[in-house]
Amino acid sequence: MFLFDVDNTLLDNDRVTDDLQKHLQREVGEQRARSYWKIFERLRDELGYADYLGALQRYRTDYPHDLRILTISYFLVNYPFANRLFPNSLDAIEHMKRWGPVAILSMATWCFSRGKWNVPDCAKPLRGT
Repeated sequence: MFLFDVDNTLLDNDRVTDDLQKHLQREVGEQRARSYWKIFERLRDELGYADYLGALQRYRTDYPHDLRILTISYFLVNYPFANRLFPNSLDAIEHMKRWGPVAILSMATWCFSRGKWNVPDCAKPLRGT
């Protein structure tokens, strides 16, 4: 069996982050964009993976009346992740299938396979394993 990770293996997370950074600065300004990224980094340290929407949920508690959060949420939910795949990443997966089964793993895969939709809550059982 061959396992592929998504983040910066199949998907160019740096470009996703750059796109989100530009969007945040346009929508909420430099100071609140910095606030979002501080929350994002704390959450990534806590969970062990990047959770853009989870950071946005925590950001919302700091700015509960800022309706611009809706445009940021819309941006993330409708983001064209398929356009950020590394070149030939899908070809690499097809190539590996010649020698055995291939699995693509992410935290979302683990959570969704157990019928859970709240990724931060889903990650709690992983701590200490």
